[in-house]
Amino acid sequence: MKKEINFYEVDEGVVKAMGPILLKILDEKKRAFIFIKNLEKIKEIDASLWSYGRSKFIPHVTIFDEDFVSAQQPILISNEEKNLNNAHYLIFLDEPSQDFLNDFSRSFYFFENSPNCPNIKADNFFKKDSGKWARVLL
Repeated sequence: MKKEINFYEVDEGVVKAMGPILLKILDEKKRAFIFIKNLEKIKEIDASLWSYGRSKFIPHVTIFDEDFVSAQQPILISNEEKNLNNAHYLIFLDEPSQDFLNDFSRSFYFFENSPNCPNIKADNFFKKDSGKWARVLL
């Protein structure tokens, strides 16, 4: 089965862009794995997800949280290429290996300015148009 890879060009901040997708994944009772290599960026995303909206937070843990069983978490943020929460979907801010990418049925790459994943080909490319994601023809 072909794995779907979607690229999202962000102009509003990564968490604001990925938040609705994460909420939809949670509504579907699925799991997500967020792959970020940079430790400071992991901390930044972690803090932003806890304060996503006035009345909402997005439940998650990081690879550094010790009081949780990773396999039971709906969203896990990590810099390691190990699907410890048995996620269905991969969200990545840094380029993962092809083997790791193949572990997921669907992947989402969020980037600012220009994509920096030369070894990954997007199936779909999205950009905001009038506040909504619009597919850009490749």
